[in-house]
Amino acid sequence: MRKIFTSLFFLCVFLAGVTAMAQVKTITGKITSTDDGGPLPGVSIKIKGTATGTSTDSNGAFTIQAPSPSSVLVISLIGYKTQEITVGSKTTVNAVLASDAQELQEVTISTALGITRQAKSLGYAAQTVNDKDLNFNHQPNLINALQGKVAGATISSTGGGPGQGASIKIRGINSIDPNIPSDPLYVIDGVQIDNTTSTLGANPGGTAYGARGVSNRASDVNPEDIETINILKGGAATALYGLRGANGVVVITTKKGKAGGFNINLNSTYGFDNVLISPDVQTEYTQGVRGVYTNPPAGIGPAWGPTIAEAKLIDPTHPDQLYDNYKQAFETGQQIKNSVSVAGGSEAIKFFSSVSQLYQKGMMPNTDYKNFSARLNTDFTISPKLKASVNMNFNNSGGYTYSADRFGEGLAYWSPRYDVANSENPDGTQVYLGTNNPIWGTANNKLKGDVNRFIGGASVVYEPVKWLNFAYRFGVDTYNDNRIRTARGPMFTGENVYDNEFGFYGEYNTKFRTLNSTFVATFSSKIAEGLNGTLRVGQEVYDKRVKDVGVLGSQLSIYNFFNLGNAKVLTPSQTITEKRLVGYFGEATFDYNNYLFLTLTGRNDITSTLPKDNRSFFYPSASLSYVFSDHFKLPTAISQAKLRLSYAQIGKDASEYATSSGFTNYINLPTGTTGLTISSNLGNPTLRPEFTNSFEAGLEMSFFKNRLGFDFTYYYSLSKDQIVRAQVSSATGYVSSFINAGDIRNRGVELVINGKPIVSDQFRWDVNLNLSANRNKVLTMPNGIAELVYGAARGYGNAGVTMKLIEGQPYGNIYGSYFNRYSPQAQDPVFLDKNLPLLIGANGFPVISGGQQRLLGNSQPDYVIGLGNTFRYKQFSLNVLFDARLGFEKYNWLEDFYAAFGLPDYTADRRSYKVFDGVLANGTPNTKPVWLGQNTVDGVDYGEGYYRVYYRNVSEPFVSDASWVRLRSASLSYALPAKWLPAKTIKSASLSVTGNNLWLWTKYYGVDPESSSFDSGSNNDGSAGFTYPSARTILFSINVGF
Repeated sequence: MRKIFTSLFFLCVFLAGVTAMAQVKTITGKITSTDDGGPLPGVSIKIKGTATGTSTDSNGAFTIQAPSPSSVLVISLIGYKTQEITVGSKTTVNAVLASDAQELQEVTISTALGITRQAKSLGYAAQTVNDKDLNFNHQPNLINALQGKVAGATISSTGGGPGQGASIKIRGINSIDPNIPSDPLYVIDGVQIDNTTSTLGANPGGTAYGARGVSNRASDVNPEDIETINILKGGAATALYGLRGANGVVVITTKKGKAGGFNINLNSTYGFDNVLISPDVQTEYTQGVRGVYTNPPAGIGPAWGPTIAEAKLIDPTHPDQLYDNYKQAFETGQQIKNSVSVAGGSEAIKFFSSVSQLYQKGMMPNTDYKNFSARLNTDFTISPKLKASVNMNFNNSGGYTYSADRFGEGLAYWSPRYDVANSENPDGTQVYLGTNNPIWGTANNKLKGDVNRFIGGASVVYEPVKWLNFAYRFGVDTYNDNRIRTARGPMFTGENVYDNEFGFYGEYNTKFRTLNSTFVATFSSKIAEGLNGTLRVGQEVYDKRVKDVGVLGSQLSIYNFFNLGNAKVLTPSQTITEKRLVGYFGEATFDYNNYLFLTLTGRNDITSTLPKDNRSFFYPSASLSYVFSDHFKLPTAISQAKLRLSYAQIGKDASEYATSSGFTNYINLPTGTTGLTISSNLGNPTLRPEFTNSFEAGLEMSFFKNRLGFDFTYYYSLSKDQIVRAQVSSATGYVSSFINAGDIRNRGVELVINGKPIVSDQFRWDVNLNLSANRNKVLTMPNGIAELVYGAARGYGNAGVTMKLIEGQPYGNIYGSYFNRYSPQAQDPVFLDKNLPLLIGANGFPVISGGQQRLLGNSQPDYVIGLGNTFRYKQFSLNVLFDARLGFEKYNWLEDFYAAFGLPDYTADRRSYKVFDGVLANGTPNTKPVWLGQNTVDGVDYGEGYYRVYYRNVSEPFVSDASWVRLRSASLSYALPAKWLPAKTIKSASLSVTGNNLWLWTKYYGVDPESSSFDSGSNNDGSAGFTYPSARTILFSINVGF
């Protein structure tokens, strides 16, 4: 497949060259703006009366072939006045475009099902990110490329490892069931694509450690191929997509070719990654237990020994300083990306083709990621009434990854007396010092992925008359995900190996395929004077099939020989899921005098995942846009003003096979044979669809000839009759069943502010602010269920936490053990009042709750903010992006384990007394000083000390404020002047240096709280710590256009 696409790419280059040679006269030029004299990229240059055209590059330069001296160039750009220039004898045509406020009102946006509408006619919020704003910081994952750029979007990543997964949640979580994804639908050139994060093969051999950081499938899309991304947020915006658009839709439009010659663009990027933040550790106390030095380590007590000076009296080989093994363990990562694209064509055929290759070397040893992408987009004008297009994208991606939580926990156990980077003995065995070496684990316990994916789409548009239009689109998304998991096993009896003492070999495969077919008929008519209407009716068919197959071979007979025939025990698994959805929809739009717009939609879905009597369901939407600045005269300072209102109801269906009781493999029969037993889920033949009702109101205004503008949105959504998995009586013979119960609400505000504070001949400053706040609440729970645990993080001792849903409380609440408080009145059994004084025991230490849990925090941020600035001075351009996430908490897995082993810097006070601020059980203030360290002091046995006995056994200290502010990216580019370039060969060239994650402010200990301990497909984001560390990245790029 890769060879086919590469051949097609070079065929396009050849055909483009033939097209170019057939032209008569080459015209070059540059288009600038009267606002600041700067170059204007993306300006349309067309030969009047023909389909021949091109557009300006980032330097405002263009090249076009004119058939004759009488040819007229039509130069246009939305927001600027169109110019027409006769070619004559000229070979160079330069033009200066003036702003046009009226043109700005004609901006169009790609909405649901590829329908293009005027932005001012939309009665709902939709935000567009163009290719320049998307790619200036060179993020390899398109979801990460959206960070800080979209209001209402909360983006999380599993860390900074190669090929890391990322997720986006739009306007909060809207499902009580944590296993129902809240991620939006992704649509690329009209084809609905999959964004699954699969953990198939992540837990071999019964280990409890998952493969954090496996890629999400949206990462297969090359961001450099993208022209625009439109984020459709509310129900009215996504209604035509049906139940699959219930969580929002990310509409991706890739680049297209233009008639009139061809353009070649080469881009090369090289960069390196370093760990952004690492835990501050104490540097005084070495390994041991109760202050006693042990060598080699006996048991687990990496840093509860004596001081370095005291240890050297016992062990002269002890180094003068301790190792900071978190920093020692990670390496400098690398990023290398090269890409080439060719675009052009003739009046009849236009094309865009690209090939790109990305390689990432991970900061975690022995991890990497590769991504090869090839794209071919073609557009055909068969006749003035008939047009067609074909889009194809092949992608091959994969690499080696390793369990980040397993790696992080191994670092916590490793003694700072020894360098963790010294991981392997000369004979290949690991350097084992009372605990496993995590770096050795990355080299010998591997998960390798290899994904081959094809996304293709074809469309035909026929317009027999101006008022009638028929469009048909067919799309396919298919991939083959192969994974191999290996652990070599011992070379000899008694060798210490990681995870599985006998070794294992696992082969896993996912075959995924979706087909998507959409037909739309559009009728347009003038209803009355000043009133126009458009009616669209259509049908959509969606068909999905997924087959997961895996075989784990454990207990290898010969170490390091990976073959299923070498395994003594084989554990097979196979899952097949199928789903079909048929939707019928209609949309009616009304335009009154080009200032009042009403849109009504209705859709009826028929889904295979619900019972026959309930599988067909209908839901409507309505939206209103009132551009009152076009209705009556406003002060001249106001350029445009618009009010929006919308209401929508969106249905959702169930997971596959929720209505039926199935069977599952039983592999532990006494006879040693395999068989089947009933599954744990009881089918529900009365299951109904759930519905989300949403309301949205907004105000958009721009001022001073569009130099300043804002877009304010209030939204409210209520999801009722949620489809959730609930426990059933054991007397049924089952464990759970899907039922309709429970309501969840989201409401919030979004604010987008755009401004151009400075616009001059030499200098321009553009600024963009995104701010959003979402408030979520579980209004009702399923009958008989007081709480629903949807996540947990295993802590040290009793310090673990659970994430629960409780009626009346928001999604994201984190519950854990705590230090008891004193109050003469009864305390709330759920909420922990941290304003109450600590309850101090008779021994002078705070009293801990043991296994009891209370609410300690919430992982959903109060505010999400993004602030982008673009500065342009002559040939220089500087993009600076800040973003922030404020008002939320997370459990810090790493800090919990580090505190248990005496590693954090604050544990250096262990040889001191402290009087804890609090009161005794009788209400009197505590005045008793206690020793914080270990062992017996002044006749009192303090055992293993405050940090190991008390502090590390309580969740409360580790559920901490996770708010952060960061300099997300800064990119400085320089466009080489045209006079420096060969006039006939190179059209443009630019150099840039980019830094991502350059600076981070947070109170969170040791790790970036933006990362998550859960995979990117999870709704749970309540803990961090044992994750791939976030990377500070520096990139150098060169771009050349021909």
